[in-house]
Amino acid sequence: MFARLTALVSSAPAFPYVTGQPYEIAWGSWTHYRGTKKEDSSEVSIFRVSAASRDDQKLQIARNGVKRLKLVRHPNILAFRDTFEFEEKGETVIYLVTEPVTPLSTLLSQLDMDQAARSEFVAMGLYHIAKAVSFLSNDCALVHGNVCMRAVVVTPTLDWRLHGFDLLSEHAAAGDSSGNWALPATSWMVPSQYKAAEVGRGEWQVVKQSPPWAVDAWGLGCLMQEAFGGRELLRTEDLRSVDSIPKPALQDYQRLLASAPARRLNPAKLGGESGVLRNKLVDTIAFLENLSLKDSSEKDTFFKRLPAAVPQIPLPVAQLKLLPMLAGALEYGGAPASALAALLQIGQTLSPEDFRVRVVPALSKLFASNDRSVRRSLLESIDTYGPHLTESAVEEQIYPHVATGFTDTNAYLRELTLKSMLVLAPKLSQRTLNQSLLKFLAKLQVDEEAAIRANTTILLGNLAQHLSEPACKRVLLNAFTRALKDGFPPARIAGLKAMVATAVRHNAEEAATRILPTVAPLAVDPVQEVRHTALAATDVFVQILRDHNRTLDDSLTAAGTANKDLQQSATASGWTVGLNSNLGWAMSSFGLSRDSKTGGPSAATGTISGTAGAAAPSVRTSNGADPGDQAVPMTSTQQPGSAHAVSAELPGSAAAEGWDNTGDDSDEGWDDPDPEEAAARQKLSRMRVQPSSTGVTSSKTPVAAPAPASVPAPAAKDTRWASNDDDDRWEDMDAASNASFASAGSGTSSRSAPAPRPPRGTAGGRRGGRLGAQRASGSGAQRAGMKLGAQKLNTKLEDNFEF
Repeated sequence: MFARLTALVSSAPAFPYVTGQPYEIAWGSWTHYRGTKKEDSSEVSIFRVSAASRDDQKLQIARNGVKRLKLVRHPNILAFRDTFEFEEKGETVIYLVTEPVTPLSTLLSQLDMDQAARSEFVAMGLYHIAKAVSFLSNDCALVHGNVCMRAVVVTPTLDWRLHGFDLLSEHAAAGDSSGNWALPATSWMVPSQYKAAEVGRGEWQVVKQSPPWAVDAWGLGCLMQEAFGGRELLRTEDLRSVDSIPKPALQDYQRLLASAPARRLNPAKLGGESGVLRNKLVDTIAFLENLSLKDSSEKDTFFKRLPAAVPQIPLPVAQLKLLPMLAGALEYGGAPASALAALLQIGQTLSPEDFRVRVVPALSKLFASNDRSVRRSLLESIDTYGPHLTESAVEEQIYPHVATGFTDTNAYLRELTLKSMLVLAPKLSQRTLNQSLLKFLAKLQVDEEAAIRANTTILLGNLAQHLSEPACKRVLLNAFTRALKDGFPPARIAGLKAMVATAVRHNAEEAATRILPTVAPLAVDPVQEVRHTALAATDVFVQILRDHNRTLDDSLTAAGTANKDLQQSATASGWTVGLNSNLGWAMSSFGLSRDSKTGGPSAATGTISGTAGAAAPSVRTSNGADPGDQAVPMTSTQQPGSAHAVSAELPGSAAAEGWDNTGDDSDEGWDDPDPEEAAARQKLSRMRVQPSSTGVTSSKTPVAAPAPASVPAPAAKDTRWASNDDDDRWEDMDAASNASFASAGSGTSSRSAPAPRPPRGTAGGRRGGRLGAQRASGSGAQRAGMKLGAQKLNTKLEDNFEF
């Protein structure tokens, strides 16, 4: 026996729901429980009824209610999910699973509303229940039999639902003696205060001869009394009290409770034509419920006026009812983009946690919309909801759709997408920032729209704090220096301000070799604001250099012994520094810094002495040159130590690095070569220019000049100079420019032509010296002059290059 019982129990299907706490109130014999589904933890409502015998009348009535609810479908009728019938502890139990709902009386006691808001909410609910009753009566010819507050439940979105279909019967079967009509046999379940007079007296033929809605119209009157009064009806006499009934509804209330069944108000008229239920809230909800039936002009008019109507709607209704309807209408394309304004307006009334739970998922779905107007509205309002977005939602759901706007053909959408990154980028991972966002920004910095280029630079300056250190080194200066060359003044100003805003990201070396050489030319910009901004930026980075210099000085002071040894070592090696002019110290320091690395003497302005045991003679000017001197004449712009010479030779300078960072930023696109510079370099690689006795000629074969016997050829190639002519920007010249430069170098027309250029590798060639002509001590032999600045740059190229 026990084996059979065990087999029977094990064969019973498992209940796939978890039953929670019960509500205090439920309709009829049912007990209403909160519940969840085991599979996905979704919320449900579970109704349970039990009896000792399977043939108990209570179970038969419950089975009728389950069957009826399963067959009837209407938006204002409780949605059926599942049903089960088990044997539990010797009892037969029926479970009815529906959508999650709350008893109406429980919800009304929990809602915090003033009287006016409560009246609008009740009117909206009665409108829904009237539509449900009208559907049953007029469309299906069915009689509910017990419309009251306990037969009404409310969904999480504050939609009123009609349930309690245990007594539901066909109106045509009224008075049927065969027992097919359930109402006569089950009328005992209806409390007397809810019974119409003919039902209370058992006059079933009167019920059959009356309109199908007569019995339920009386129930609607009882429900109106309970809903507006906020309490359940206890006696039939309480229906005479009209204190809680709004005056506009009083006439309809009295018609619903007419003593003659044929004179009672049709529920269809209560829900359609009656003025009591046609308030602003009801009209708004009704329009959204029938949105698919409206034309585009009606939709545009409605949603443009909706933001002004939202403050008049009860806040709980706006948050719990209107907000989900707007989100659904936007998601499925029924509402225009203007509906987003009302959705965000309601969302601002939510707590941050509720906003993330209820609004962010809807917005994430909206970003996937192909409607450009919806995308535009989302981007225009991103400051409102952006702080509430989670990192996972931005990374996985929002950014992939937003990024398509970077390449949109509409310039306004590109700009909105760019501005939205100020809110979204801090929530992106470093991987997405480096591999996706920076590439898009690199393209936008050369966008055809000037405003987009300027805004891209501004965005980069703001995002620097969220970028990794390698990304900042690779991207920022390249992007900002590119902006300084933009023809749009606000773009140049943005580049200057971005440099200053990210000053902590740039060290002293970058300030000296990359920033100041690019910022300084803007101090003479034709636009006043650009000049002022450039001067302010110059002050900032000069101060950085001063602070750096002070730090170095402090370090040297702390290491005084090491500094003294260094000075003694310099004196012992025969190097002394003199100040023969206002700029002598700068030129001397420059010569020392260059020649100390190669061990050779410098002839910069004659302020540095030669090696021990031999004094280097001063460099003569072109007017006082020795007749045997083979040095190429140089103007003031080519003298060692002049601005052009320093710019061309300093490591890390603009001329040496081409305004570009040495880091690899090919992925971002900020290292694109200057087309004009690339063309010039290609031209330089094919052209060699050298002087002749009659003028300037171009030849691929250099003219050899005998090297002084006392000066040996250099033993090693100097890698710091451009021994390969392809890297020398100063060589791009034509014959006419060189001829004019040779005649204008000294300011007279009678100047003799320069000596022929010696071949490479000889003592008088380009590798023989660095900073001008030098004479070998004690031999009388003279070295030929350096090529640095020997000839004037082509005027056309000089205009195209920036140094």
